[in-house]
Amino acid sequence: MVVYLFDFDGTLVDSRQAVEKALRIAIEKTIPAVIESDLYGDYYKALFLFIKGKLTYQYLGVIHELVAQGTIHEYYQLMPKYIKDFPFARDIVRTLRERGRYVISFSGEHTYPGGKAIFMKKTNWYDEFDDVITFKGTKDMLQKFETLRELYPDEPFVWVDDSPSRFTFVTDENTLLIQKASPYKQDVALLFERQNFLKIKSLRELLDIDKSLTEFL
Repeated sequence: MVVYLFDFDGTLVDSRQAVEKALRIAIEKTIPAVIESDLYGDYYKALFLFIKGKLTYQYLGVIHELVAQGTIHEYYQLMPKYIKDFPFARDIVRTLRERGRYVISFSGEHTYPGGKAIFMKKTNWYDEFDDVITFKGTKDMLQKFETLRELYPDEPFVWVDDSPSRFTFVTDENTLLIQKASPYKQDVALLFERQNFLKIKSLRELLDIDKSLTEFL
């Protein structure tokens, strides 16, 4: 059995535009007076940093107000409506499972506890996977990866992600690391020296890779 690990945002779905649109509408609905003021830029940036888990002390007061006004809650209600699947993404996952692969969603958690699972359920993605695993940071990611390896000690892993920087922490030689090309993420030169690393432009390439992997095994 081959175990596939799929990142979610930026790999299977395009959430970047959804974030920007949901942020703007959430502010417009909950604090309309801010839209035409000089404060809009600060409010938008504070909310953006918050949902990315990178909030700085400078914007702490703004976040308190956004919580009080219900802006953050509104954002999480709106966000799933604007998430779009990348071409063929759902078909690829379904085909791999039909081939007998064990397919896991393996991605970073949103700042909002349980946010990733909520987004997956609202976009009808949750049940497309055999399992859903989220992590809070690099250390948590590596710990959960090691737990998976203990569960499947001999099975080959295929990890597909648009953030190649995550791969730099993985030394498991029985894992094929596949970077999905993204205009928003930079390559990591050292990865191209590894024999277990590939970069793809389209998710459709995974089916040919899977077939080749099966023949090799």
